[in-house]
Amino acid sequence: MKKLYTLFAVALALFSQSALAAHIGWYQLDATWRDGRFSGQFYYDSASPYRITEVRGTLADLAQTTAINRAWNLENAAVETWNFLANTNPADMGGQDAGFYLTLVDLGAALTLDTSASNGLFDWSNDAFYNPAQLDDSPLLDFSINAIPVPGTELLVMAGLLAMGSLRRRGSARS
Repeated sequence: MKKLYTLFAVALALFSQSALAAHIGWYQLDATWRDGRFSGQFYYDSASPYRITEVRGTLADLAQTTAINRAWNLENAAVETWNFLANTNPADMGGQDAGFYLTLVDLGAALTLDTSASNGLFDWSNDAFYNPAQLDDSPLLDFSINAIPVPGTELLVMAGLLAMGSLRRRGSARS
């Protein structure tokens, strides 16, 4: 019985940790601004001071369609409440010409955005399209953030529970 209580305590500790913060892993982000749209994934790590540590996706706006592949905050020593996700511009090493801000809120079981903060879209890639009223802090209109499930996690948990159940039955049969 003592083993059962220990197992229960360990399981409770693991589940209570996951209830305090959104899970670490990949999330799907679909966002629409007045002048553009992003569809892609980001890697969220609640233990990192930068929270978003990787990004990959496509931003299509009035000026261009570009691959977003940089979490700009990782390059700065100062930790901010927001993340700037941008493209890598080969013509300007270390620079970018398109990106957007995200101010994440960790609700424990899920992630969302702080809609009272700036989550604007920027694109400085084409002077013909550059207009402060258009591509300089284009406002966020709509977004969805969904965790991308890890395929083997549920299978591993079920296999572990089945193995523990069979060991328990075997132990009961010997008594």
